[in-house]
Amino acid sequence: MIRVLFVDDETRILEGMRRSMYCMRSEWQMRFADSGTHALESLEQEPADVVVSDMRMPDMDGVQLLAEVKRLYPQSMRLILSGESDQERIIRATGPAQQYLSKPCDAPTLKTAIARTKKLKGLLTNKRLAEIVGSVDTLPSPPKAYQELLASLRSDDASTDEIARIIRRDLAMTAKIVNIANSGFFGLRTQVQTVERAMAFIGVDTITALVLGQELFATETPIAFPGFDLERLAHHSFDTAACARAIARHERLPGKLAEAAFLAGVLHDLGKLVLATRTPPAAGPQREQWLADTRTLIDTQHAEVGAYLLGLWSFPDAIVEAIAWHHDPAQCGEDTFGLCGVLHVADIMAHERFPNALDAASGSLQTAYLEHLGLAGRWPEWQAAVPEMELTTTVRTL
Repeated sequence: MIRVLFVDDETRILEGMRRSMYCMRSEWQMRFADSGTHALESLEQEPADVVVSDMRMPDMDGVQLLAEVKRLYPQSMRLILSGESDQERIIRATGPAQQYLSKPCDAPTLKTAIARTKKLKGLLTNKRLAEIVGSVDTLPSPPKAYQELLASLRSDDASTDEIARIIRRDLAMTAKIVNIANSGFFGLRTQVQTVERAMAFIGVDTITALVLGQELFATETPIAFPGFDLERLAHHSFDTAACARAIARHERLPGKLAEAAFLAGVLHDLGKLVLATRTPPAAGPQREQWLADTRTLIDTQHAEVGAYLLGLWSFPDAIVEAIAWHHDPAQCGEDTFGLCGVLHVADIMAHERFPNALDAASGSLQTAYLEHLGLAGRWPEWQAAVPEMELTTTVRTL
């Protein structure tokens, strides 16, 4: 049973939710609270898997409530419902709320958002890892990339193409921009899968406000794991994205899939960034054990961790699944060479072109999977399909 807590200060809205969600009573254990204070009291009695809160409430609004939920119960999925059109309010909600749904929100949309929780819980069964991921609101970008974006936004003649170029080369920036574009605030009927389209809906003014207010990107978040190179990760992510797009185009896959392949390539190692920034214990034997455990997690569970975070942020299921299984595409359940397979091949290709000694667990090409699809001999074609100019050159010197 998924435990869901609905919070709204208007009794008639709570009653409406109770009626519209009645059909889910065999799958969900539902509770209702008429204030942030009562919601926290309810959570103290029993935590919830999902907290759905209204934005505007007296005493404690939805953002304040979800900030407390994030601090006390990071494993709980946090959704905010609002009819606001105020840019300032959505900026406030980008941290504590993992998903933003616009009011009035129809019952099927809300059911779909909540139902994803069950699928995500199966993706990441380790409770401690789920708590770590649930505590994430911003992720660090390389200082150089952040400063470049800042300078571009402050320039009088900055173009949207230039801003998009900077953003799409960094996994933290890309993840958050697409996450916000796909929130209910913008009322999109289809999910955005490129930075350019995300920017078209968000607008440069909103992006500037988010960046200058440091609500969207962070440079201060410490990289706690020794030897973890944020710049190197950014380069590998972009190289994988370039390979994935080229391979998808070579195989004449639909244009939208090629766009999704690029986005998945940029974000495929997001879990490494999450794990490398978690807080270590003080010096001593505990720290040594923490380092060993974190190295193991980065090597073995970064795919699931990254996919779980993107699932919480309401990214398309196809991208979440491709990232979760990019080391073992046979688990993805695709009958044809699709997004998961493309991402797998692209990741291996990028690692082979630019080996990374700090990433020993980069995996190997799953030849049995390719043989099953009749693609075992395609590797040379795919290599030739990726122009050298598409890949970053600065990584060669790292």
